Amino acid sequence: MSWRGVSLVSGWQFTASLCFYTVFAATAFVREGFGVSLGVTGLTVTAMMLGYTALLFVTGAATDALGERPLLVYGLLALAAGMAFVALSPTFPVLLAALLFVGFAYATAMPATNRASVHVAPPGREALAMNVKQVG
Repeated sequence: MSWRGVSLVSGWQFTASLCFYTVFAATAFVREGFGVSLGVTGLTVTAMMLGYTALLFVTGAATDALGERPLLVYGLLALAAGMAFVALSPTFPVLLAALLFVGFAYATAMPATNRASVHVAPPGREALAMNVKQVG
């Protein structure tokens, strides 16, 4: 139980959020790069949020069943693979599939990092640790 552990969990959250939320900022590049309309560009965010929302309850149950460590490790690896898939997407439909996968991978973030931040926090500092993680 230490602030080092809270820092590691916060770093995980920061890294995962950086990948996930970058897509929102990148929509202008998606529109230009794939030559799609403004409305169709909105499907990028929809695909990613759909993946996230669809798996959120599943990853919460998995965190309860398996603990946070496997979801933190495999979730971040899946997120890295998803972002590579996004970067290499040759067509817009493939990009949407990649973003759906990114959403699936990011769904590990909330339940696993929330549980981890409470478990690694110094005694009596669980809420503060959760706040530090959320800032990440």
